[in-house]
Amino acid sequence: MSEPKVSIIIAVYNTEKYLRDCIESVLSQDYENIELFLVDDGSTDGSPAIMDSYVEKFPSKVVKLTKENGGQASARNLALDKISGEYLTFMDSDDYIAKDYIRTLITEATAHDADMVASGQFKVGEDGHIIDTIHYKVTDGKSLQRRLNIAGKLYRTEYVRRFNIKFPEGKLYEDNSFNFLAFFLSPKIRILPYEGYNQVVHEGSTTAKLIDHNKLPFDNWSYCIRTVKDKAVPGVDMDLFDMTVLSFFTYFLIIRNRKREYLPNEDRRNSMDNAYAISDMFENMTNEFFGDFRKNRYRSLFSGLPLKQTLGVRVFYSYASKKKLRKLVKMLYRF
Repeated sequence: MSEPKVSIIIAVYNTEKYLRDCIESVLSQDYENIELFLVDDGSTDGSPAIMDSYVEKFPSKVVKLTKENGGQASARNLALDKISGEYLTFMDSDDYIAKDYIRTLITEATAHDADMVASGQFKVGEDGHIIDTIHYKVTDGKSLQRRLNIAGKLYRTEYVRRFNIKFPEGKLYEDNSFNFLAFFLSPKIRILPYEGYNQVVHEGSTTAKLIDHNKLPFDNWSYCIRTVKDKAVPGVDMDLFDMTVLSFFTYFLIIRNRKREYLPNEDRRNSMDNAYAISDMFENMTNEFFGDFRKNRYRSLFSGLPLKQTLGVRVFYSYASKKKLRKLVKMLYRF
C-alpha cells in the first residue's frame, strides 16, 4: 500500500534571507511522497529567483504559483484549490522543520484515521537557539490544549474542503480562524507530544509588529464561532471550544496586544484607543456567544488546564460579561 501524498503550502513574501533553509528542510524530509507549493505573493526581493531555482531542480515535487501581493491568507487559499495531496500542511517561509516532521504527523494521521493532527513547536532565534518550547500535554492522543497557529499541524485535505475551511483574506492573524474550525468540526483530532516545527522569531515577523484593530478578522472570528456552535458535531467537546475561544481572547488582549513576546519591548507602544477597540469587539462577542460560560466545566481550577489560563479566562469573563472590559484593560496596560 502506497504512502499518502502530503502537500506542503508555503506563502512567500520577501523572505530571501530565510527561504532556502525553509525549502531545504522540506526537501530533506525522510518522507518521500510530498509536493511543495510555493506561492509568490508579489515578492520584490530575491525570493522569486530562489523559488525558480528549486522548481527547475525538482520539477516533480516543487510547484510555484505567482500572484499580486494580497497577504499570506490569499496566497494559502490559492494553493488550497490546487494541491493534490491527501493531507496538507502549512509553513511560514521564514521557518523550518525537522527531518522527521512529515513522517511523524502522517504516521499518526493514518494510524488513527485522523482529520487533523496537532503537535508542538520550538520558538527559535535567528541563530537557531531555542527561545521557548510549545509542548502539548497528551494522554492517548488527546489534550485539552489548543494552539491556533499553523505550526505543527497536518490536515486531511478532504476534511478541509468538505467544510470549506479557508483563511480570511485581507486580514492578519488568519491562522486562528482556520484552526477554530479545523479543531472543532471533527472529533477525529489527534495531538502529539512532539516538536518538529521551528518558528523563527525576528523583527520582520507578524507577531513582532504592533497590532492594528482594523486588520483583525473580527467578522470572520464571529463566523467561525457561529459555525462551530450551529453544527455542534457529535463527539466534539463544546465546553472545550468555548474555553478555547475565550482563552484566545484573553491571551490576545492581555498579552499579545500589550507587549511583544520573545523580543525587546523598548519601542513597544500601543495606543489605548486601539486596545479599547479590540476589547470592545471581544466584549461584544463574549456576550453574544458565551453568555452561559459560568456553567462551563473548564472554569474549574481542577479541570486539567493550566491554572494561569483558567484564572486569566475567569478574570476576563468577569469583566466582559459585566461590560467593563475597558476597565480591566486600563489597569493592565499600565504595566
